[in-house]
Order: sequence, then structure tokens, then C-alpha cells
Amino acid sequence: MKSILLALLIGLTTSFSQAQDCMGLKFKPGTTYEMLSYTAKDKLSGRLVYTIKSVKTEGGSTLIGVVMQSFDEKDKAAPEMAVTYTCTGNELIADLSGMALAANDAAKGMAVKVKTNKLIYPKQLTEGGKLADGEMEAEVYSKDAKMMDMTINVVNRQVESKESLTTPAGTFSVYKISSDTNMANRMMGIPIRVTFRSISYRANDVLFDIKTETYNKNGKLKGYMVLSKITN
Repeated sequence: MKSILLALLIGLTTSFSQAQDCMGLKFKPGTTYEMLSYTAKDKLSGRLVYTIKSVKTEGGSTLIGVVMQSFDEKDKAAPEMAVTYTCTGNELIADLSGMALAANDAAKGMAVKVKTNKLIYPKQLTEGGKLADGEMEAEVYSKDAKMMDMTINVVNRQVESKESLTTPAGTFSVYKISSDTNMANRMMGIPIRVTFRSISYRANDVLFDIKTETYNKNGKLKGYMVLSKITN
């Protein structure tokens, strides 16, 4: 604790190897979260592994460096992707760039310059509460040439209810959150748009969603992802 205060006073960033707490969440380098992805017909379609690589304080906030790696249905690994989560003590700010890149095959292997990037969760979720819209804006470059503009807007975020949910990782007290996501890629001036609805189930003491369901604009289930394992 003294080292944290000292770092804040002198304006430096201090990194820690032990677990840190913020908003009831524990962050420890080396912790992994495995998510299993399924089709609407319950067929395993892949998995996603998040690993906390670093935890540091900066300007009074806790910055959590995470590496995300996806695997297909044959367990073939895709390149790793780095994302950052920020905990201010009152809000958890999630990084949307992983979602954007995972959903855009054309952007893989290219350089991404993120301009706006935030999805905010308050310290305490409440039934019936409305959450702020999330947004991300990014430019995709191949060498020095801009190839694509990407935008994500997560809107109509509503806390529907509080319930209990059991997954292979355990039983959790969760909040059910509905939202609409609008994604747009603009290549050579031509926009390509995708819209879908999500239902996520979020626990106050877990960094990532416990379960996420994705529906098309007509309300048909497209697939879902569940937390299968947490390894410290």
C-alpha cells in the first residue's frame, strides 16, 4: 500500500505481481479465464482464453493488461491480441478492440489505431438500471496506407434482472444485461454494417461476462459463450 501511495505522489507507474483489488474484483497476473463458444444448436464452435499479464496503477486507476487468444472448433489457435481494462474505483472500463478485431477477418495482421474505446460498468449494477452507451472507433492500416475505418456502438444497455447462473466454472449471482450492437466497417468509402442484440450475464466479482448470448435483428439466437474455467 505504501508503494502505491508513493507511486501516486511522484506520478510514476508502479507494477505489482501480487493480486490487487478494485471494486470487489481481484486482478492477479497469470489468472486465466476460458470461455467456450457454442452455436445455437449447442455445438462447440471454439473457445477464447483471456490471461491477465500485468496489473499496474496509474493516475489513481488500476490498469489490467490482458492477452486474448481464440481457438476454432479444431482448437487451432489464432494470433494473440492485447487488450486493456481500467478500474477507476467507481467504474470498470472494458476494452472493445478485441471484439472488433475478432469480428473482422480483414483486419487480422494489420496495424490498428484506436481513437475511442470504452464500455463502462458502474461499481454497482441494479435491476432496471440503464447503462451508458459503449463505443469504439479505429483505423486499420497496412504499412502506412489506411485500409479501413471501424466503429462499434453498444446502445440500449439495460439491466433486466438479477438471477443465479451455473456454468462449468461454477454458480454465480449475475445481472442480466441486454444491449444492441451496431458495427460498421468502411473500406474505400463503402460501408458494411452489422447489427445484433446481446444478452450478457455479469457477476460483480468476475472481470468478464459469465455468459453472453447473441441474437440477430429478428431475435433468433445465433450462438452463445459461457465461462468454463478460471485458473489462478
